[in-house]
Amino acid sequence: MELVKELIKTFSNEPSFLSSKRLERFAVFASMLTATIWFMLYHIFKCSLTATDLILIVATWLGYAGFNTIQNRKDKNDK
Repeated sequence: MELVKELIKTFSNEPSFLSSKRLERFAVFASMLTATIWFMLYHIFKCSLTATDLILIVATWLGYAGFNTIQNRKDKNDK
């Protein structure tokens, strides 16, 4: 129950133990990971996964990693 209260405080103006930025980044990461796994499994079982598909998946994940790294450095510099 305490976790629910902290989650509600996170997205309000009240001080909270949790970080809204990290929760949002985790939500994006989890949804991207779920979509990637679903896409790959679907195409692997259909035997239709191509090298181009893998390149696009890797490029997307590398782009997200670069974005996340830049955002984390900005957060550390703001403190």
